[in-house]
Amino acid sequence: MKLVVRGISLFGFLLLCTNAAYACTCLQTSHRKEFRHADAVFVGRVIEIAEDKSYVPPKLKSTVPASFQKLLDSQRRYLVRLKVQQKFKGDGGKEITLSTYQSDSPCLAMSFSLGETYLVYAHRDEDSSLESGLCSRTRKFDESSKDYNEAKSFWFRFRSRLSLLS
Repeated sequence: MKLVVRGISLFGFLLLCTNAAYACTCLQTSHRKEFRHADAVFVGRVIEIAEDKSYVPPKLKSTVPASFQKLLDSQRRYLVRLKVQQKFKGDGGKEITLSTYQSDSPCLAMSFSLGETYLVYAHRDEDSSLESGLCSRTRKFDESSKDYNEAKSFWFRFRSRLSLLS
């Protein structure tokens, strides 16, 4: 009987300690690690957003549930052109175009707004174009943010690159 009471108590305790599960969760990494793995980090103002009409969503293997393919088929790719105001990492000129995706899933993309300024962390995709997704550190630009102030720091950028060696 004691064992049953302990088991029920333990189960109740574990039930109270669990976190809610969210459909759109991203693995949290440190700013230094995100900076290190990004192919480009910059502050830029959105000057154009256009849907890429040539984009065709990839087809999944037949072993994947049809609902996933349906969600993928609803996906659209947008090309976001930004005027670079300050560059911390990466190559490119005074303007950078990156891709972002939107679909029926609320978990797919970072939304950009025309005329807004962003601190962008972009990664290269399979065809070497830059993209920024929901789980990147890309955010609306805030001059007082910790991320921006660290990215401005020569020593932060230097130590981030040194971490590649370890």
